[in-house]
Amino acid sequence: MKKLRTYLDEDQASALLLGTWGRWGVRDRQMLVFLLKTGLKIREFVQLNVGDVFTGKRVRKSLAVRISEKQASRRVPLSREAREAVAVILEFNRRQGFSLDAGRPLIVSRQRNRSDGSYRITARQVQRILKTLREEAALGFKTTPQTLRHTYAQAMLREGADLKRIQVLLGHRSIKTTRFLYGELAQPTS
Repeated sequence: MKKLRTYLDEDQASALLLGTWGRWGVRDRQMLVFLLKTGLKIREFVQLNVGDVFTGKRVRKSLAVRISEKQASRRVPLSREAREAVAVILEFNRRQGFSLDAGRPLIVSRQRNRSDGSYRITARQVQRILKTLREEAALGFKTTPQTLRHTYAQAMLREGADLKRIQVLLGHRSIKTTRFLYGELAQPTS
Protein backbone atom coordinates (compact mmCIF):
# COMPACT_ATOMS: atom_id res chain seq x y z
CA MET A 1 0.00 0.00 0.00
CA LYS A 2 1.28 3.44 -0.91
CA LYS A 3 2.30 5.51 2.10
CA LEU A 4 0.78 8.99 2.02
CA ARG A 5 3.36 11.76 2.16
CA THR A 6 2.84 14.19 5.01
CA TYR A 7 2.69 17.88 4.33
CA LEU A 8 1.52 20.98 6.15
CA ASP A 9 -1.69 22.77 5.37
CA GLU A 10 -1.69 26.59 5.50
CA ASP A 11 -2.76 26.76 9.16
CA GLN A 12 -0.07 24.30 10.24
CA ALA A 13 2.62 26.16 8.29
CA SER A 14 1.50 29.45 9.88
CA ALA A 15 1.55 27.89 13.35
CA LEU A 16 5.07 26.63 12.71
CA LEU A 17 6.25 30.08 11.63
CA LEU A 18 4.65 31.76 14.66
CA GLY A 19 6.79 29.65 16.98
CA THR A 20 9.98 31.49 16.07
CA TRP A 21 11.14 33.99 18.68
CA GLY A 22 14.21 35.77 20.01
CA ARG A 23 17.13 37.29 18.19
CA TRP A 24 17.74 34.15 16.11
CA GLY A 25 14.00 33.68 15.51
CA VAL A 26 14.25 36.11 12.60
CA ARG A 27 16.71 33.77 10.91
CA ASP A 28 14.63 30.69 11.80
CA ARG A 29 11.40 32.14 10.41
CA GLN A 30 12.98 33.23 7.14
CA MET A 31 14.83 29.92 6.84
CA LEU A 32 11.50 28.06 7.05
CA VAL A 33 9.82 30.44 4.58
CA PHE A 34 12.70 29.87 2.15
CA LEU A 35 12.43 26.08 2.48
CA LEU A 36 8.64 26.17 2.07
CA LYS A 37 8.92 28.32 -1.06
CA THR A 38 11.79 26.49 -2.80
CA GLY A 39 11.45 22.79 -1.95
CA LEU A 40 15.20 22.38 -1.56
CA LYS A 41 16.66 19.26 0.00
CA ILE A 42 18.22 19.96 3.39
CA ARG A 43 21.69 19.11 2.07
CA GLU A 44 21.24 21.61 -0.78
CA PHE A 45 19.94 24.26 1.59
CA VAL A 46 22.77 24.15 4.14
CA GLN A 47 25.36 24.30 1.34
CA LEU A 48 24.01 27.60 -0.04
CA ASN A 49 26.42 30.50 -0.12
CA VAL A 50 25.56 34.19 -0.25
CA GLY A 51 26.66 34.37 -3.90
CA ASP A 52 24.18 31.65 -4.86
CA VAL A 53 21.24 33.95 -4.08
CA PHE A 54 22.72 37.48 -4.04
CA THR A 55 24.56 39.34 -6.82
CA GLY A 56 26.06 41.89 -4.45
CA LYS A 57 23.36 44.39 -5.38
CA ARG A 58 20.12 42.41 -5.48
CA VAL A 59 18.61 39.03 -4.68
CA ARG A 60 18.60 36.68 -7.66
CA LYS A 61 15.31 35.58 -9.24
CA SER A 62 16.44 31.96 -9.53
CA LEU A 63 18.90 29.62 -7.94
CA ALA A 64 21.21 27.11 -9.62
CA VAL A 65 21.28 23.95 -7.50
CA ARG A 66 23.95 21.39 -8.25
CA ILE A 67 22.35 17.95 -8.21
CA SER A 68 25.58 15.93 -8.19
CA GLU A 69 29.05 15.93 -9.67
CA LYS A 70 27.77 13.84 -12.60
CA GLN A 71 24.64 15.86 -13.34
CA ALA A 72 24.15 19.44 -14.41
CA SER A 73 22.56 21.88 -12.02
CA ARG A 74 18.85 22.64 -12.01
CA ARG A 75 17.23 26.08 -11.84
CA VAL A 76 14.85 26.78 -8.98
CA PRO A 77 12.85 29.99 -9.33
CA LEU A 78 12.80 32.21 -6.25
CA SER A 79 9.31 33.52 -5.63
CA ARG A 80 8.74 36.97 -4.19
CA GLU A 81 8.38 35.41 -0.70
CA ALA A 82 11.63 33.45 -1.10
CA ARG A 83 13.50 36.58 -2.28
CA GLU A 84 12.13 38.57 0.66
CA ALA A 85 13.28 35.81 3.01
CA VAL A 86 16.77 35.97 1.50
CA ALA A 87 16.86 39.76 1.93
CA VAL A 88 15.94 39.46 5.61
CA ILE A 89 18.51 36.67 6.13
CA LEU A 90 21.23 38.79 4.51
CA GLU A 91 20.33 41.78 6.71
CA PHE A 92 20.31 39.50 9.77
CA ASN A 93 23.77 38.18 8.86
CA ARG A 94 25.10 41.72 8.37
CA ARG A 95 23.73 42.84 11.76
CA GLN A 96 25.31 39.81 13.45
CA GLY A 97 28.69 40.78 11.99
CA PHE A 98 28.91 38.07 9.34
CA SER A 99 30.39 38.79 5.92
CA LEU A 100 28.18 39.00 2.85
CA ASP A 101 30.98 37.89 0.54
CA ALA A 102 29.82 35.54 -2.22
CA GLY A 103 31.62 32.48 -0.79
CA ARG A 104 30.26 32.85 2.75
CA PRO A 105 27.40 30.68 4.09
CA LEU A 106 23.89 32.05 3.54
CA ILE A 107 22.52 30.52 6.74
CA VAL A 108 24.80 31.03 9.71
CA SER A 109 24.88 29.20 13.00
CA ARG A 110 25.30 30.59 16.50
CA GLN A 111 28.39 28.48 17.05
CA ARG A 112 31.44 27.63 15.03
CA ASN A 113 31.26 24.36 13.09
CA ARG A 114 33.67 21.73 14.47
CA SER A 115 34.30 20.13 11.09
CA ASP A 116 35.48 23.17 9.14
CA GLY A 117 35.58 26.10 11.57
CA SER A 118 32.92 28.06 9.68
CA TYR A 119 29.61 29.32 11.01
CA ARG A 120 27.62 27.40 8.38
CA ILE A 121 24.46 25.85 9.81
CA THR A 122 24.30 22.06 9.67
CA ALA A 123 21.44 19.83 8.57
CA ARG A 124 21.17 18.51 12.13
CA GLN A 125 20.78 22.04 13.50
CA VAL A 126 17.95 22.73 11.04
CA GLN A 127 16.28 19.48 12.11
CA ARG A 128 16.52 20.48 15.79
CA ILE A 129 15.09 23.95 15.10
CA LEU A 130 12.20 22.38 13.20
CA LYS A 131 11.57 19.88 16.00
CA THR A 132 11.43 22.68 18.59
CA LEU A 133 9.08 24.75 16.45
CA ARG A 134 6.88 21.72 15.79
CA GLU A 135 6.56 21.12 19.54
CA GLU A 136 5.77 24.79 20.19
CA ALA A 137 3.15 24.75 17.43
CA ALA A 138 1.67 21.56 18.97
CA LEU A 139 1.72 19.73 15.65
CA GLY A 140 0.96 16.12 16.48
CA PHE A 141 3.14 14.54 13.81
CA LYS A 142 6.80 14.41 12.87
CA THR A 143 7.76 17.50 10.90
CA THR A 144 11.10 17.35 9.11
CA PRO A 145 12.78 19.30 6.31
CA GLN A 146 11.35 16.60 4.00
CA THR A 147 7.85 17.56 5.21
CA LEU A 148 8.56 21.12 4.05
CA ARG A 149 9.62 19.73 0.67
CA HIS A 150 6.36 17.78 0.38
CA THR A 151 4.45 20.93 1.38
CA TYR A 152 6.15 22.82 -1.47
CA ALA A 153 5.25 20.07 -3.96
CA GLN A 154 1.63 20.02 -2.80
CA ALA A 155 1.43 23.80 -3.21
CA MET A 156 2.77 23.44 -6.76
CA LEU A 157 0.13 20.80 -7.52
CA ARG A 158 -2.63 23.04 -6.15
CA GLU A 159 -1.37 25.86 -8.40
CA GLY A 160 -1.71 23.55 -11.41
CA ALA A 161 1.89 22.48 -12.03
CA ASP A 162 2.25 19.18 -13.82
CA LEU A 163 4.34 16.29 -12.50
CA LYS A 164 7.15 16.92 -15.02
CA ARG A 165 7.59 20.49 -13.73
CA ILE A 166 7.59 19.27 -10.13
CA GLN A 167 10.15 16.59 -11.05
CA VAL A 168 12.50 19.26 -12.42
CA LEU A 169 12.01 21.65 -9.48
CA LEU A 170 12.59 18.95 -6.87
CA GLY A 171 15.52 17.40 -8.74
CA HIS A 172 14.13 13.89 -9.06
CA ARG A 173 16.06 11.80 -11.57
CA SER A 174 13.00 9.91 -12.70
CA ILE A 175 9.42 10.94 -13.29
CA LYS A 176 8.52 7.62 -11.64
CA THR A 177 9.70 9.00 -8.30
CA THR A 178 7.61 12.13 -8.69
CA ARG A 179 4.61 10.12 -9.85
CA PHE A 180 4.97 7.76 -6.89
CA LEU A 181 5.18 10.64 -4.41
CA TYR A 182 2.70 13.08 -5.90
CA GLY A 183 0.77 11.27 -8.61
CA GLU A 184 -2.30 11.34 -6.44
CA LEU A 185 -2.80 14.27 -4.13
CA ALA A 186 -1.66 13.16 -0.72
CA GLN A 187 -3.87 14.01 2.19
CA PRO A 188 -2.78 16.70 4.67
CA THR A 189 -1.75 15.39 8.05
CA SER A 190 -4.29 16.10 10.74
